[in-house]
Amino acid sequence: MKLFKTSLVATFLFFSTTVFAQFDLNNVSVEVGYGYNGAIGPYNKVFNSNFSGMNHFDVGIRYMFTEKLGAKVFYKLDHFVNDPGGELGVTYMTVGASGVYNVGKELGLGYLTRDKLGLNAHIDGGVAFAHLIGQNKYEKVGIIGFGIAPMYKISNKFAVQADFTYNYSLKQHYGFDGILLNENYDPEPGSFYNFSVGLIYYIGENKYHSDWY
Repeated sequence: MKLFKTSLVATFLFFSTTVFAQFDLNNVSVEVGYGYNGAIGPYNKVFNSNFSGMNHFDVGIRYMFTEKLGAKVFYKLDHFVNDPGGELGVTYMTVGASGVYNVGKELGLGYLTRDKLGLNAHIDGGVAFAHLIGQNKYEKVGIIGFGIAPMYKISNKFAVQADFTYNYSLKQHYGFDGILLNENYDPEPGSFYNFSVGLIYYIGENKYHSDWY
C-alpha cells in the first residue's frame, strides 16, 4: 500500500510539473508554405502534361498540447493544370486538421543540434472542394495525408520549414485533368503529393516555443 501511495504521488507530481511547464512555453504557431504539387493519378495519359508544377500554397495554425503532441488546422490550395496552356485540370481548395508528433524530440535531434534542427510528422484529414478548370462543375473529395516536416530555427520567433506530404483521395469522379473518369459516374481513388518550403511564426509572450524547449 505504501508503494502504491508513493507511486500515485510521483505520478501526480510528474503530470503536474508537465502541465505547469507548458504554461511557461508558447504553444501556438502560424505556418505558411509554397511549393510543388505532383499529380500521381488518375489522369488521361494521352496528354503531354503531368498536371504538376509549382502550384501549391498552404497556411495553418498549430497548437502543441505537450512538447511532442499537437494539432493543426489548415487550408491548402492546389492547381493541377496542363502545361503549357492551363486550359485543362482541376483546382483543389482543401480544409482540414492534422495530428502532429514531434519526432525530433523523440530522437533527441534538438539536443544534438543545439536546438537548430527539428522534425515533425503529421497525419491529415480534410475535404477538398474541387473546381474543374474551364467548367462550371464542382465536387467534394475526402483526403487523407501523411507527411514529414523538417524545421530549422532562425530565432525564438521564426523557423524555416520544409514539408513533404503524400495525399490519398478516397474517391473522385473526375481526374486531375478535369475529365470524368467513368461514364456511369463511378468514383475512383487517387493520389498526389506536395513539397513546400515556408515559415513558422511563433505566437506568445514567453521566450521559448515548445518546439525548441
